[in-house]
Amino acid sequence: MEKKRVSGIMGWFHQHFGKQRNELDQGNSCTCPQKDNFVLSNCKSSSGNHTYTTHCETSCSVESSVSSASSSLPCKKTSISSYESPLPAVLSSTFRSTLKYDVCLCHSDKDIDQVHSLVSFLEAPSKGLRCYLLERDCPPGGAVSTELLQALHDSHCWVLFITPNFLKDDWCLYQMHQVLSEGPISQRIIPAVLNIPRSELPQELRFVFCVDFNRNIEGGYNQVYKTLIHYLKDMLEKEESCNVAFR
Repeated sequence: MEKKRVSGIMGWFHQHFGKQRNELDQGNSCTCPQKDNFVLSNCKSSSGNHTYTTHCETSCSVESSVSSASSSLPCKKTSISSYESPLPAVLSSTFRSTLKYDVCLCHSDKDIDQVHSLVSFLEAPSKGLRCYLLERDCPPGGAVSTELLQALHDSHCWVLFITPNFLKDDWCLYQMHQVLSEGPISQRIIPAVLNIPRSELPQELRFVFCVDFNRNIEGGYNQVYKTLIHYLKDMLEKEESCNVAFR
């Protein structure tokens, strides 16, 4: 008798809750494309039941109720967001902080829109670099040439945004020669080429690695960022090796 009674109870349980679970499974499909971010809410209703609601970051939501009269958990909300990669460790190093800027950008005024886009990419929270733009960061009343030279001294690397406008501008060529005098044949110089073939580059840059923006602008942004990070890591390793050698 006891076995039949237990069997009957289990049969009723599966019949009642199994049907409810199937209905829930059918209703839990979410057509929202943003499946990485959602909020799971667990709130106790006045009837003693708990309502679990999954909210996508858009308006899509699915609800289900499960009887839990014995539970007394308070209403709570748990937020789950997509994973963001941490910034490279070199950006928090003492070596990096020895200079005020990570990169100084030299460009023609006619290319300012493209340069602003590159700077916005490099300075985004997910990248975390410090850029120097003369027209933005030069203090009012400062001598332009003096401020440029100071910025070059205060920057780890220099990006030369080379375009047809750059090559026609005497001020840009002056910036290029100042950069070359600061670090000739150096990893610190990063020519970024747009709308110009390599054969038309100045003789001084023919044998320097260039980032080609002609093929893919966004790919060029990433390549500039990776080159800057690689330089900082390389210099940090050399500094650490020197410190170990002198101990």
